[in-house]
Amino acid sequence: MDHCGAVVSITVKFPCDMKSLIFRLSSSEYRITVEFPLSAFETIATVILYTDDYNLKINDFISHGNFTVMDTDITKTVQKGLRDTINGCKQVIPKSEKWKFIDLNPTAPIMRGMIKVHKEGTPIRPVVNWKNSSGYKLGQFLTKLLMSHTPLSYMYNVKNTTQLMKDLTEIPQGHCMKFASFDINNMYSNIPTSELTTILYEMCKKNDVYDNTRKDILSIAQTVINLNYFQFQDTTYIQNEGLAMGAPTSLILSEVYL
Repeated sequence: MDHCGAVVSITVKFPCDMKSLIFRLSSSEYRITVEFPLSAFETIATVILYTDDYNLKINDFISHGNFTVMDTDITKTVQKGLRDTINGCKQVIPKSEKWKFIDLNPTAPIMRGMIKVHKEGTPIRPVVNWKNSSGYKLGQFLTKLLMSHTPLSYMYNVKNTTQLMKDLTEIPQGHCMKFASFDINNMYSNIPTSELTTILYEMCKKNDVYDNTRKDILSIAQTVINLNYFQFQDTTYIQNEGLAMGAPTSLILSEVYL
């Protein structure tokens, strides 16, 4: 079987409610069918596909999303703006601790894709690695600030599957009861970021956060929210809407909005 391109290996974690799965990869030159028996509570499997097919799936995701292609890597510009924010937030970032939030050799967040083997056409789930990016450390710090100064009630959240199962067993059940499961499509990229700073301002006010601290929190939040870019195959893209994929703050900021 001839095919141009190298081979990509991707590890996939299957959910516990899948008993078996037929995984198919298609191209103009070949078709592969592999069956994975899934009898354990949770199973790890490795998906192998050609680089050409992998890249095609990611490029298809990008082409159908709201992204802008940049001519150059904007990491240096991003780094300068981030330093300005850190220097201006004297209340929450003392001068002696500035170094903790600055990466001396940052890189752009890198996108990769996890294959959704349970979906028709096996599309990708975008995963963006922020760990070596300019805003990773500052994003982690913002998460801690928000948890400390504007704690969320988490009334309607579950920590894990164990808690969910426990909560379900405590609900009185009748023969007419029905359970419904809803999913938000591309949640992070659909959060309207223009409303977040107003919500954060009101949360700080409600929790009696000091004015200078509040100003610093909002400044850091706006900076991190604007760090909405990534690279794939050495091309830089701006994500025009929503929270950044892979950012350490996207989870808590989505909770703030919801």
